[in-house]
Amino acid sequence: ASIEDYREIKRKGGDPKNIQDSITQYPLTPSESFLRSSGAVFSSIEMHEWLSKLETVPSLREDKKKGELYFDVNNNIKFKLNPDLHDIVNFPLKPEDSKTGCIVLWEEPINDPPYGLYIAGCDPYDQDKSGTDSLGSFFVYKRMIHNGTTYNLPVAEYTARPNRADDFYENCRKLCIYYNAKCLYENQLKGLKAYFEMKNSLHYLAEQPGIIRDIVKDSKVQRGYGIHMNRGSGGASGIKDQCEIYLRQWLYEERNDVN
Repeated sequence: ASIEDYREIKRKGGDPKNIQDSITQYPLTPSESFLRSSGAVFSSIEMHEWLSKLETVPSLREDKKKGELYFDVNNNIKFKLNPDLHDIVNFPLKPEDSKTGCIVLWEEPINDPPYGLYIAGCDPYDQDKSGTDSLGSFFVYKRMIHNGTTYNLPVAEYTARPNRADDFYENCRKLCIYYNAKCLYENQLKGLKAYFEMKNSLHYLAEQPGIIRDIVKDSKVQRGYGIHMNRGSGGASGIKDQCEIYLRQWLYEERNDVN
């Protein structure tokens, strides 16, 4: 009771660090005792509380549509629900877990989505088979169009490693078409770009951002499309470090206009 009272005082104070310290220094559960009070980009007690809620409230986890994208006879892309498919929500995978995955929609695209409303990001892979747990992952993100609509949130995901890399690439391409989204992808591997080029869909891939030169002053990487990932060294920030900072800012941003 004394610890709970102490935490409540810190919560009313509103300082996130003090709130977190009150939990990590006086833990009430084993999981709280292993929380880090500093040094971790995503070290947040609010995130752990939300994760616990997601793990214990099935209705929150199931607020999504699982299915497949396909082209109809008129070559229009459509989404077909298939609740029998299994999306990948746990990582790392166990040896018996399937890597097939499926497309997941949290929000369908608006009709005739304007260019730039939806953007995508992809971490691909090349080899058809792998002895590792690595997966390809693709997300679609919705930006602002006007007040009264949802914005600044992920609306679709495809995380998987099917037997054929081309199957992964094709589902990524279909998602780009479905949402009219341009995709910024990690360009260390060449398979995704080669596939999009073969399918006359290169216009769905984003060119290398100019901001890279601002983040990595001596960057010599020029691959035309996509973005490479690196960690900073010698006190300098790398691209991956900067991306984590952006993600943290998004996660910590308070929203008052939506439930």
